[in-house]
Amino acid sequence: MFLTEPAFSGIVLTAQTFNPSIFTEPWLAENGIIPAGSFEGLRVFSPQVAQFQTCTIQVLVVPPKMQIIFPLTASEGDAELACKIAERTVQLLPQTPYQALGLNFDYFVPPPEGHDFLAFDRALLGDGNYPLIPEFAAADARFGRYFSKDHEGGGLKLDIKPVKAGPEDKDLLQFSFNFHYEVSRLSLSERPGNLLRHIGSYPEVRRYAEHLVESGSRPAS
Repeated sequence: MFLTEPAFSGIVLTAQTFNPSIFTEPWLAENGIIPAGSFEGLRVFSPQVAQFQTCTIQVLVVPPKMQIIFPLTASEGDAELACKIAERTVQLLPQTPYQALGLNFDYFVPPPEGHDFLAFDRALLGDGNYPLIPEFAAADARFGRYFSKDHEGGGLKLDIKPVKAGPEDKDLLQFSFNFHYEVSRLSLSERPGNLLRHIGSYPEVRRYAEHLVESGSRPAS
């Protein structure tokens, strides 16, 4: 397995309009979304915004979207609560005019131990025959790449770029994935089922993203 710094994931449901006032602490507990007693830290519940968290996830609900953010670990079980929140929301609020689902992943990859970051970055992303590559021959040059394609009934965008991140402000390569599933062209009655199917594909999507990070972290031989 590739070496990676702490990674993060997000599940985003967008809609023509959400009603944040529905998302109260009792409603979340009574409907089996988040157990009573699992909430931590500051919570905000109002007609304009609902914001709450547990020890592993943060949730924000505003009229255009619901956003669930959480750290990734080696265990795929860490995403179960986040997927459950998204699934139960769709099941309980099927008449919401949903527009799309985003499954997002951010991985931060350091160079192999003992390797210089700039040399690592150049070997991965600064090689090739693109006309501007010779203009960036300086030793301090940094490189990134953008990729996109259709994928499993949706779209995949991958942005790779050098960043400074983490508590030690390290030089890392950030692999940012957005798997986007548009449902706005479907009838309102078709949207919940479509969204639930794609939320259920989260484990497979995550494995595919990690495969791409692992493949994309090895310089061509």
